[in-house]
Amino acid sequence: MLEQLKNALSPKVINETNFEDETRFMLAYRMSLFLCVSIGVLSIILFIYFSIAIASVTLLAFFSIFIATIYIYRTGRFRIPTLIFSLIGAVCCAVPLFLIHNQPHFLNGFWMIINILFAFIVLGVRWGLTFTLFHAVCQAVYYYYFLDEQMDIMRNLTHEQLIATVINSFVCFVIIGYLGWENIRTNEVGKNRLNEAQDVLQVQYNIISKQNEEKTVMLKEIHHRVKNNLQIITSLLRLQSRELENPEAIAKFKDATHRVIAMSMIHEKMYQSDHLSTLHLREYLHDLSSDLVSSYQSGYPVNLKIECDIDSIGLRSIVPLALILNELISNSLKYAFDDYENCLISISFMHYQGKKCKLIYKDSGTWKAPSRQGSFGLDLIESLTDQLEGTMDLKTYPETIFDITFSPQEDH
Repeated sequence: MLEQLKNALSPKVINETNFEDETRFMLAYRMSLFLCVSIGVLSIILFIYFSIAIASVTLLAFFSIFIATIYIYRTGRFRIPTLIFSLIGAVCCAVPLFLIHNQPHFLNGFWMIINILFAFIVLGVRWGLTFTLFHAVCQAVYYYYFLDEQMDIMRNLTHEQLIATVINSFVCFVIIGYLGWENIRTNEVGKNRLNEAQDVLQVQYNIISKQNEEKTVMLKEIHHRVKNNLQIITSLLRLQSRELENPEAIAKFKDATHRVIAMSMIHEKMYQSDHLSTLHLREYLHDLSSDLVSSYQSGYPVNLKIECDIDSIGLRSIVPLALILNELISNSLKYAFDDYENCLISISFMHYQGKKCKLIYKDSGTWKAPSRQGSFGLDLIESLTDQLEGTMDLKTYPETIFDITFSPQEDH
């Protein structure tokens, strides 16, 4: 018996996934159940002590709420049925004011307040304001035209009608009090559920944070080990080049060494960065260029001009970009500067047409013809540009300019 009563007072929520809607569902159901009982009792009292017309209006409200209560319990939906019986309630409050005369309507205002509060709490602000405006207009019009008549009726109530009015008034205040109590109770339940959800989220957040820290440490270690392995490869290439006597072979080994250094520097910067998925470009471009200029030991000053308005770029794009710059700077240092005065290398890496990037590389020298045709360096630059899914435009006169446009590739 107690279990059945508990199930009747707390039905299972079927369709509501949002907690706010779940609390509104419970409030709508319990209020509907309470109103059903209260108005049912009141209908019997009004039928005994007042006219059949008054009791019929109340009975209509009772049946509408009863059907809505059953519908809410069985389907788990509350919006449409509560809206329907709120509309019926509004009609039952307003129609008697203008169609049923010689009867007291003093307490209709309390039922209007109940209808308004119910609409605000269960249906939301829009419907609450709608019912407020409707009832306000009805009350204003009624009292403007029928106030004197209503005062005379209230003075001439019979003893039985007075008792029924007192009971009606008592029921109204009980319903208003219950509505406020149920609203406060559901809010407290909501706060408890919210605290429970926050505790669960905090636990999950702590777990995820710990996992992220572990992954960050692991990725940093990976970048560090890759950098060390590339430095070992660099050292091996340098040791091997010392056994060579052919200047051309030595130069090839030196170029290969610089390519490995360019990639090693990427992992070094990643290891030092707080964000392992991106690289601070301006710092990297400056360090790569300075390292190449120093390593070639040209014996003459080479000025570097670097412009960059892109803060960071993903690893999938930075590796081919770094190799392209390595080839360009190396070729400038080896082949471009016959005049050892005013040697300038200019690198511009900017946003272009929204999400694209544009790399403009130029120097103040004139490249020798053999290095422009059929060389491995230029073939590698073209291949890396294709890897970036970009386009390259090369100009050799009056100055050498490489114009490369591409869209940065996201890391997956």
